[in-house]
Amino acid sequence: MTAQNKPQQFLAGLAMAGQVVMTSPTPSNNQQNVVLDEKTRELALDISETEHQEIMAKLNAHVNSPAGHLERETELYLEQQLSEILGFKVRAELEGNRLNHSIGIMGAEQHLLRFPGDELIQHDVYQEAGIAPNRGAFGWFTENGQLTEQSIMREKYYFAVQLMYLPDWSSQHPQLKPWYKFRKMIVINPAEQMAVVGVVADAGPAMWVKKQFGGSPEVIREGKIWSPASKGKVMLLFVDDEQDQIPLGPISLDFAKISSHDQN
Repeated sequence: MTAQNKPQQFLAGLAMAGQVVMTSPTPSNNQQNVVLDEKTRELALDISETEHQEIMAKLNAHVNSPAGHLERETELYLEQQLSEILGFKVRAELEGNRLNHSIGIMGAEQHLLRFPGDELIQHDVYQEAGIAPNRGAFGWFTENGQLTEQSIMREKYYFAVQLMYLPDWSSQHPQLKPWYKFRKMIVINPAEQMAVVGVVADAGPAMWVKKQFGGSPEVIREGKIWSPASKGKVMLLFVDDEQDQIPLGPISLDFAKISSHDQN
């Protein structure tokens, strides 16, 4: 998150303390491509092309509505249809938790510090986006002091959500913070028929920014979030993935691409 989008007072109640030691593995392009190819092959499609295009058109109309939530009946319909298209369950509400918005505008964020001493040059792509001066709301990305493939992917594909504005954040902070930490979500960009699976790793944007979500450089660019057709207008849903089987990264929602992979 850019410095101007993340006032220090918002992070004071969110950032986790942690003392970790850095190792310096660099993910290979081959490893990343394997993950994305596997995800593409896992797409399930049991609806016709006409139905698919109707769903995308409805989604596009809804994300151009004022930020907030859809009527529950519409929300349930879209959850069901998207779950069928994607091949895994997505929800606007999960385990009784719901963000203040499921449709809104996603702003572009910077890279986040993954470990003490991390530098922009150590992030392999989209370095023009810069790197935030402070840790994300949940601290370092390392696991037991190690920068693993999983922690690298979490920083690559992260979301910022407005936790500080949740109505029960102040009273339920000790319970909500661990629940949201690296919680898997998916952004749907119907205008470009793209989606990106990522994790919650930061808090924001601030209210005055007039955006409801933030996305990492990888999320914004690979999800085409700020294309002329999209203009940042998206739907953000929880991924119901108790077994942690859904990989992070972009997914094409284009019917022709999905169908060609299903036939192979």
